[in-house]
Amino acid sequence: MRTKNELYQEALRTVARRRQTARAKAEDARAEAEAAVPGLRHAEEEVRVRGIRCALAGAAGRDRTDAAAALTDARKKLADLLASSGRPADALEPHFTCRLCEDTGIVDGRTCSCVHKVMQQLRRSEIEALSSLSISSFDTMELRYYPARMDASLGEPVRSYMSTLLDDLRGYADEFDTTSESLMLLGNAGLGKTHAALAIAGEVLEKGFDVIYVSSPDFFSKLEALHFGSDPAGEEEMLLRTAAGADLLILDDLGSEFNSSFLISTLYSLLNNRLGAKLPTIVTTNITDGALLEKLYTEKISSRLSSFVPFLFMGDDIRAQKAEEV
Repeated sequence: MRTKNELYQEALRTVARRRQTARAKAEDARAEAEAAVPGLRHAEEEVRVRGIRCALAGAAGRDRTDAAAALTDARKKLADLLASSGRPADALEPHFTCRLCEDTGIVDGRTCSCVHKVMQQLRRSEIEALSSLSISSFDTMELRYYPARMDASLGEPVRSYMSTLLDDLRGYADEFDTTSESLMLLGNAGLGKTHAALAIAGEVLEKGFDVIYVSSPDFFSKLEALHFGSDPAGEEEMLLRTAAGADLLILDDLGSEFNSSFLISTLYSLLNNRLGAKLPTIVTTNITDGALLEKLYTEKISSRLSSFVPFLFMGDDIRAQKAEEV
C-alpha cells in the first residue's frame, strides 16, 4: 500500500518516462529521415535560423512582418519536403501522450490531469493485486446467480431483493464524496460482497478520489508483525496513517483475521479515527450475527460498526455456481 504522496511521485516518474521515450523516438525518426531525404537537414536548419531571427526581431521591438513571412516560408518548404517523402508535417516532432502538458506533468504551474489519471491507474493496479480480483463494474454482477425463489424473511424473491440492493450500492458510488456514509456489506461467503465493494472503488477512483483497499487478515497480521518485530522505517505508522486518511477505505473480509488484543486496539483506533474525521469506510464481513460481532470485537468496536449502513447479501454461493458451469 502506497501513500498518496508515493503514488504522486510514481505517477510523475511515469509521465517523465513517457516524455523521455517520445523524445528518443523523435530523435530516431529524425536521424532516419535525414539519412533518407536529401536536403532535409538544411531545411530544418533554415526553420531554426528563421525562428531565431523572428524572435530577436520581436524582442528588439522591430517590425516582425518580414521575419515572420520568412519563417512561414521555411516551414512550408520543410513540410513539402517531408510530404514528398511520404511523411507527415510533424514527423520529426515528439509525439507526447498528453498534448496538454507534453508529458511534463505541469500545466500553468499546476499538476496536469494526466498525472492524476496515472495515479488512479496505479491505485487500481495496487487494489487488484491486493484483492486478487479485477476492479469491474456493477454491470458484471449478473442477477441470474441470485435465486428467483421467494424468501419468507424478505417477503420477496431473493433476485429482486438483490437487484434493489445492488442498485442502491450503484447509486452510492455515483453520488460518492468524502461526506458519504460508511457501509457494512455482510452475508455468507461467495455472494458478491467484495465484487460490489471493488465496483464502488472503481467508480470512486474515476471521480478523482483516492481509495485504499486492505484485506483484513493480511493488513492486521502485517501490522502486528511490524509492531512486535523490526520496523526501522516506521512502516507500521505509515500504513495506519495511509488507511486512516484515505478518501475511502475498504476493509475486506473482517472476521477472518486472527483475533488478538493488538487487533482489537488497532481496529478500534482505525475506525474511531475515520469516524472522527467523517471519512467513509466500507467493511465486508461474513458475520451476520450482531451478538457474535460484539463478542469477537468488543462492545466499543461493535458500537462503531453499528453506525455503518448495513447491506445484507442473500442467495447461494456464486463461486460454487460458476465452478459447476466450467
